[in-house]
Amino acid sequence: MKPFKVFPILLIALLVTCWLFGRPVQAYTPKEIYQKAGPGVVFIFASKGSSKGSGGTGSIITPEGLIITNAHLFTQKDSSKLLSNISIFLKPDRVTGDHKADLAKGYRGEILAYDLPLDLALIRIVNPDKKFKTVPLADSEIIDIGEKVYAIGHPEQGGLWSLTTGVISARWKNYGGVQGKDLFQTDASINRGNSGGPLLDDQASMIGINSMIARKAADGLTITDVNFSIRTKVAIDWLNQNGYSISTVRPASPKPQPPAQVTEKPEAPEAVPEKIVVKPEPPLKKEKPLPPVAEKPAQKEPVLTREEHPEKTAPSTPAAPKGTPSTDESTPSKPKQGKILTEKKPYQMDSLLE
Repeated sequence: MKPFKVFPILLIALLVTCWLFGRPVQAYTPKEIYQKAGPGVVFIFASKGSSKGSGGTGSIITPEGLIITNAHLFTQKDSSKLLSNISIFLKPDRVTGDHKADLAKGYRGEILAYDLPLDLALIRIVNPDKKFKTVPLADSEIIDIGEKVYAIGHPEQGGLWSLTTGVISARWKNYGGVQGKDLFQTDASINRGNSGGPLLDDQASMIGINSMIARKAADGLTITDVNFSIRTKVAIDWLNQNGYSISTVRPASPKPQPPAQVTEKPEAPEAVPEKIVVKPEPPLKKEKPLPPVAEKPAQKEPVLTREEHPEKTAPSTPAAPKGTPSTDESTPSKPKQGKILTEKKPYQMDSLLE
């Protein structure tokens, strides 16, 4: 082949390559997101060894069976001891609605580390017999308000491994006065039982850990579509501090960014989260006493409720400050406490398995 004929072919190949790799990342459909992330989402049941206990959600983040979830799933009323009898159930190939069939793949679990102020816990599957499918962690700091998000979990009185959708509504920084506790607010439906489950982006990667909901203000006004998720950056920093090397996935191509506004004042750099040292502790041997939480009633504020079992009361949750924040990142000046306002329906393992 003559040289002058080779050049056009190489040029065409180069243009096609640039076109393929320069295209924006194609968003998955809700069905594709559920199919990709669902197998890495688990149902967690924690108890004292009886059929009554705390039900929630978790995400497998390593093939060996490490799971990230909320710490409040394992707390109990009037006791400093954590619930140490933990069962973990994998998602079936197809959720049928028959609990006996859907909860057939079960393992024992144990707590490796937890942090109550951040409401994060790391647990592992005991005696894994295979490699597990995981939910990849994405960089939560590139997510903007208005982007579509998806949640998978086990809402109270709802179906196991339920999928809900919404958008990012707001961003919160150092929520409740807890240094480094940065949250997303979303209108994706989250209820008790969704605690610890993943908030996913359009690439089926986790950008948040669902943690809190607001349902009723102190004056009785009903609140809707106000839910909160801990950003993955908070979880990754906390895991790395405790010796677990976890990194984020990189998108195939960066999302287009709006042009810089030279007339606007540049944002102040984000504060570096204060290092929180949490020593891994084997459950079943010696429980770590819970740190005291200052009681301070909120006045005329939305009351945030964590999803868990009715036999115990969640650690008080800071209430959102009154009014709409004027910026994307809101920093409440004082931590405020919330309370459970509605009667909770217990998770009964007997009813799930009968």
